[in-house]
Amino acid sequence: MQKRKSLFIGMCLTLLLASGCASKSTEDNSASPASSGTSTEENVTLKVWGDTANQATLEGPFKLINEAFTKKYPNIKVDYQWSETEDSLNVALTSNSLPDAFYVQGNKSTKMAEMVKNKQIIALDEYAPDASRFPQEAVDYAKVDGKIYSSFPTFFDYVMVYYNKDIFEKNNLQAPKTWDDFVKINDTLLANGVTPIAFGGNGDFDRYWPVQVFAPALMNDVMIGIADKKTDIDFAPMTELFNTYAAFAKKGYFGKDYVAMDGKASQLAFTNGKAAMIMDGTWSNSIYEGTSLKIGRFAIPDKTGVKYAQSGMNNSTTYAVAATSKHPKEAAAYANFLSSVEATQFVEDANGNVPIVKDIKPKGDIVAEFSAFDKIGKNIYHALSSAATDKAKPQDLLLTEILPKLMTGKITGEEATKLIQDELNKK
Repeated sequence: MQKRKSLFIGMCLTLLLASGCASKSTEDNSASPASSGTSTEENVTLKVWGDTANQATLEGPFKLINEAFTKKYPNIKVDYQWSETEDSLNVALTSNSLPDAFYVQGNKSTKMAEMVKNKQIIALDEYAPDASRFPQEAVDYAKVDGKIYSSFPTFFDYVMVYYNKDIFEKNNLQAPKTWDDFVKINDTLLANGVTPIAFGGNGDFDRYWPVQVFAPALMNDVMIGIADKKTDIDFAPMTELFNTYAAFAKKGYFGKDYVAMDGKASQLAFTNGKAAMIMDGTWSNSIYEGTSLKIGRFAIPDKTGVKYAQSGMNNSTTYAVAATSKHPKEAAAYANFLSSVEATQFVEDANGNVPIVKDIKPKGDIVAEFSAFDKIGKNIYHALSSAATDKAKPQDLLLTEILPKLMTGKITGEEATKLIQDELNKK
């Protein structure tokens, strides 16, 4: 190809005065990075970052995905690395050293929108991603300002309670029908010398999961009001949520060593039979299925018995393309492949997620148990993120300041609610 390009330029120089070919060639070479990428016929290597936090559940399916992709595109080699954390991504954004493609959370947070604003990722619209299989919510997840910036999510995710059936049976317990039932389960286990909930307090999202689980059951209307930017919100239910979270820690429902434990340690404690329950995402199901434990699952009910899931697209296969990529066309092909039936069926076969498209074959009966909820409530992190501005980041305040102080008794629920209100009111 380089030889042909040289011959073409030579011909243009020969005809310079007559045709102005050299001038036209110069104009063509000034095309945007997204449209002047390497041809898919050239041999290229894509550097791709995967989500380190979910390596345990995604390493198997992504091995199959990458093999299938390179079989379809034999000229593209994928250098896939489990390198992406919040810190490594921030360093790469700051140092302008992003890989060709990398995992993103779509509209779950403001991160992707910030990358678009800073021109750090490219729109994928010109590379013709197929949105025809997906519901509008999945398409919107991948968009910023009307343009597509990531592959589409194929699954629905939420955080639920996994429980050890043997421990429940030994203590004459069953899955709760109401919120009060759930509290009584914790009291009974604690009285019988059993740690009720394996909980990781040493990590922003590890300590956050109970709040995400409890919020729809205790303050769904508040989250709706925040998301809709209403000004007449009654924040009393938010105070109840925060006081409940603090009380679970103080009473010992989370055990004794939760401050020093991270998410992986809490998973290990649960799978080793040292706690009766754990709050974790549907995306982590394979971790628990892979043990010898008899595992049950339930969505948290509210005080009237309505069982709530939380709204949320699964982002295990949602990837963006860096604006600095030398191979945007090939990187976009990879992102598009991650939305395909072939790629996402590998994820389903491994983890048994809840599909939001009709052409994915569900894995066994587990999906039915995942679907045993009555209503999809709001996700508190998403609700707060929707109210974020350049000056106000209530979702970050929740994770990094409020929850650590609540679980260690340094602030009350009333004080926590006031902090959120003040953040929301920043102009």
